[in-house]
Amino acid sequence: MTQRLLVIGGGGFVGSRVLRAAVAQGIACASFGPAGRDLAADQAITRFTGDAEESGALAAALAAFRPDAVVWAAGYNPTGDGLARTAEVDVARAVAVNAGAFAATLAACGQAGVTRVVQCGSTVVYGPAADYAATRVDESAPPAPRTSYGLTKLMAEQAGQWAVDALGLDVVTLRLPLVFGPGRWYAGAAGAYARMLRATVDGTELHEEVSSVAFDVVHGDDAAAAILMLAARRGPPRVLNMAGLTTSLPEIAAALSPKLRVVGVSAPAAFPLVEDATLRALGWMPQRSLRDILDDTLAEMRRGA
Repeated sequence: MTQRLLVIGGGGFVGSRVLRAAVAQGIACASFGPAGRDLAADQAITRFTGDAEESGALAAALAAFRPDAVVWAAGYNPTGDGLARTAEVDVARAVAVNAGAFAATLAACGQAGVTRVVQCGSTVVYGPAADYAATRVDESAPPAPRTSYGLTKLMAEQAGQWAVDALGLDVVTLRLPLVFGPGRWYAGAAGAYARMLRATVDGTELHEEVSSVAFDVVHGDDAAAAILMLAARRGPPRVLNMAGLTTSLPEIAAALSPKLRVVGVSAPAAFPLVEDATLRALGWMPQRSLRDILDDTLAEMRRGA
């Protein structure tokens, strides 16, 4: 079991959920990241301020806290518009943070003697669904990203393999699907989803054309549970897919409100659905349904409305 956990990007949506779940399990936790972003307001969490690209700040945090595992949950998203969108706007910075800073983190972990690192990856490392023969792709399917964000995540995966081969670290990449639930602080590629949620909370009608393409999604709590499970393990697999649940925007609209008059439009799938049998064989299963995702998110929005 992990006893001391450092989460890089602990102020973000996924990182904050990992911290809250870890504290609930009695794990000593620390968060490392820029000042001014903190979604896990638990006093039991030790906080270090800095950018992962600044190796000195991270090295100091590692030396002070002495974690036995590190979770990389950081990503370039300075405006809150979404990881994919900001990567398209500034490819160089996205590469520098998503891949370069992660490589620097791995080097710092190697120097500090921290061997277990869990990287929050993404299924966007795959190309369009039409590029793959299988309905669902497993970890043997070759990555072929077509987006800048996908490129940065694949580069980060390659940095992880470098750390395994060259530094002797124990690195696992968890390729996350879309992660939804309360606390989500950007819309990004899920803009239509965000608009449907807001219309439901406001009790207003919404007429919109949306993609009818099915996609994988997971509740933030389930993503955090998988990350903590992997932080406590040692050894392979090196890369794992996560599918979670499969849904679509028309299905979400139907579950939210009869006032959402959305029309599903056929479009090519930007990414394939994935197979996560390997992850489930390790003992992880999603516990939160689509209904849970929607109800939890709506409840939070209504409290803040």
